[in-house]
Amino acid sequence: MTITAVGDLAHSFQLRKQNVALKQQIATLTQELSTGRTADPGQRLSGAFLPLASIERGLKTLGAYETATAEAEMTTKVMQQSLTRIGDAASEISSNLLLAGAAPEATLLRNAGLQAHTALEKAVDALNVRFAGRSLFSGSATDSAALADADQIISALRSSVAGETTAEGVIMAIKAWFDTPGGGFETLAYSGSPDPAGPVRLSDGETLSLDITAADPGLRDMLRALATAALLRDGFVLSGNIAERGKLARRSGEQVLTAERPLTALRADIGVAQDRIETIQAENAAQTSLLEITRNELIGTEPYDIATRLEAARGRMEMLYTITARMARLSLADYLE
Repeated sequence: MTITAVGDLAHSFQLRKQNVALKQQIATLTQELSTGRTADPGQRLSGAFLPLASIERGLKTLGAYETATAEAEMTTKVMQQSLTRIGDAASEISSNLLLAGAAPEATLLRNAGLQAHTALEKAVDALNVRFAGRSLFSGSATDSAALADADQIISALRSSVAGETTAEGVIMAIKAWFDTPGGGFETLAYSGSPDPAGPVRLSDGETLSLDITAADPGLRDMLRALATAALLRDGFVLSGNIAERGKLARRSGEQVLTAERPLTALRADIGVAQDRIETIQAENAAQTSLLEITRNELIGTEPYDIATRLEAARGRMEMLYTITARMARLSLADYLE
């Protein structure tokens, strides 16, 4: 009969080897339980990584689209809020201007002009809004403000209408300043780019262009109407001629009402863009879920099975520690007893 004995050093080495193996197994199972994916996809897929690589690429692309759609969502929201501010400011003063024009009186006209100047300041501030470090109404010149401040615009307009003696003359001079190509508005007031900002890709087949600038005809008409009314703030324009100043108040009030229609159309355009973004986000989310399900089918793990195996490995580890501790307490005196 042959008896094979294992020496203490060899036995200690075996215990250490088992300890290392169990630690590695526990670490692997813990990783798989936390990620829900196998720690060795190569073994699971038998080296055929092409389907998995295609899925990972798709998920990475969709992740980039998720960022782009989230930014586009916030951009359109900020732009919509800006146009709403302009519309609200215009609605507040149109009736006051018409009232001042119907019954011209110096104080009433001046107050209407003050309110119009405040509305112009609000409109300029709204169109100079920035989001994510970009000026939203400056076209492709996203690093610069869209408009000069309201006081600069009014100062330039005062010079343009200085020689006018009738409300109609003032209105025509202001219209020329705002609408003439290369005129005062384009050279002094608007500091953005004539070119719109480039389109943003939101999915494989969808791009979005937010090409509304402060130089858009609808916004320019509103700015012109507000600036015309703001000139009533002091007595410089049509000085001493209450009747003509009353006509200017009435005409500018009518212009504000007229300019509200294209402003509403611009808000509707942004609303359509917001609906598109929401639809694209839902489609991208559905594609992401489908790819994640497919990836899970390829390299996913069963949580209950992993948890069971992890608990068993921990039990073996505890038993190994117990055996090691008992062996460490053995001595010759204990044996001779």
